Amino acid sequence: MESSSSRKLRPMMDIAPGDMVCVMGAGGKATLMKRLIREMLDEPFPVIITSTTNLHALGGEDAPPVLLSEEGRAELRSAAQDWSGRGAVVWVEKKLPQNMFRGLEASQVEALHASGFNGVMVVKTDGARKRLIKAPGPDEPVIPEGASHCVLVLGLTAIGQKADKKIVHRTETVSAIAGLEAGEIIGAHHLAKLASHPESYPSRFPKGAKRILYLSHCTSPKALEDAQTIFEAVPDGIYDYLLTGDSIAGKFYSRRVHK
Repeated sequence: MESSSSRKLRPMMDIAPGDMVCVMGAGGKATLMKRLIREMLDEPFPVIITSTTNLHALGGEDAPPVLLSEEGRAELRSAAQDWSGRGAVVWVEKKLPQNMFRGLEASQVEALHASGFNGVMVVKTDGARKRLIKAPGPDEPVIPEGASHCVLVLGLTAIGQKADKKIVHRTETVSAIAGLEAGEIIGAHHLAKLASHPESYPSRFPKGAKRILYLSHCTSPKALEDAQTIFEAVPDGIYDYLLTGDSIAGKFYSRRVHK
């Protein structure tokens, strides 16, 4: 298998100013977003983080400041642009209980992106209730127009565990797509089906967006082997980039895609 490794994720995803990176799936969306933000903090362009669903507070000492849309939509766009010129900013609708924020309407994200924003937007587009794998619901993911990248995240640590509601989000849909029954041990082939089935995420990607599969929690040689098995089982042409890595430690691997 032809592959390469890197300590930087953004170059592997080919993210540049003007891009809108939409993140979906389960098992590591938040840590992936944090990694991308951390890598871009020192770049000479602004970064806006938002969501078209609910968003957990990013936390940490280096967490970006938060702008709440409910405090005044009329002024928010200019405020967001002013703040983002100083680095990264989280732009959401309002604060919710349990350290959560309500995200924005897709139309708001589209309007800011179309207004000539010259930085990078990172947008969470669905939820998974902290499960490790999921299938999309009928109205998921909520991807704004103008998306340049669609990143599907699946957690490798689901492999070897029993399929139950603590691990799997939307169990009935996952069962139909991946052939994974309740209580069954999750295998690499189940994740490959979730990543490639025509009724799963690939059918939701907008035309023209870069399609990226990111397998999170790659923290051991066994996890890397599992990732390679999944990559080999995903048919050619579905994804432009096949990536795996440890978002916290900052070590990433890519498999060359044959189109």
